[in-house]
Amino acid sequence: LSVIYTAKKYMVKGIDTLALMYISKNINSDNVLLVLQSILVLYDTEQTYEDPAFSSQNTTIQKDNPNILEPDARSIIRHCFLHIDKNARKVLESDEVEDISLDLLKSIIQRDSLCIPSELCVWQALNRWSHRQCRRRHISPSQDNKREVLEGSQYYVRYLTMTSKQYKVASSLLTKGEEESILYNLLHMDSSLTKSIQEYQVSMNTPRQRTGGLWKHVWRTKVQTNETKKDKITLAEQILFFIVCILD
Repeated sequence: LSVIYTAKKYMVKGIDTLALMYISKNINSDNVLLVLQSILVLYDTEQTYEDPAFSSQNTTIQKDNPNILEPDARSIIRHCFLHIDKNARKVLESDEVEDISLDLLKSIIQRDSLCIPSELCVWQALNRWSHRQCRRRHISPSQDNKREVLEGSQYYVRYLTMTSKQYKVASSLLTKGEEESILYNLLHMDSSLTKSIQEYQVSMNTPRQRTGGLWKHVWRTKVQTNETKKDKITLAEQILFFIVCILD
């Protein structure tokens, strides 16, 4: 990474390409966050990365920007995100996650493709990251201060895919009103969230592409809004949902 920085600083062509080739062959769970963060900084652009897989089809590139991502850098970034997906638990539990930027943290936790055993992995990473940020800013790591430094990132946790037991642990980054609203939704699947977090209801209700824990969300595919009336769940559906939760 230092070679790439030097090559770009002194505009030495070719060396950074060789360095990128070396980096791409040596990415692992211990260095993937450092590599990803560094590449995004070294190849800084005004681009938007909306695709979770970071595909070039919907990556907006400013053609007049001299710092546009080169194909090798784009490939490494895509590879890093895919590696994070497959090793999400180990990456999110690593100490390195506490040192990445908030923008990168958001990009990671919004991905549907994270392979994690439960949503608690995401919440724990957010909790640790916010605690570290509070310390860096020399403020108390209170829940209010954690919410402030997270700047809304806590709403990207898929709370509505959690069990009641998991949610009891993971609700501390929410306000009292938000906590009660989500809990009510967990107990009554046909309810809407409070207005302040209603825009996150669909994402909160979308399960990650993980093994296990998915069947119980089949019945939570519809989200009620103030304009949409939701059909009532029949007794047979409630019984089947109960059986699925037991077997999951």
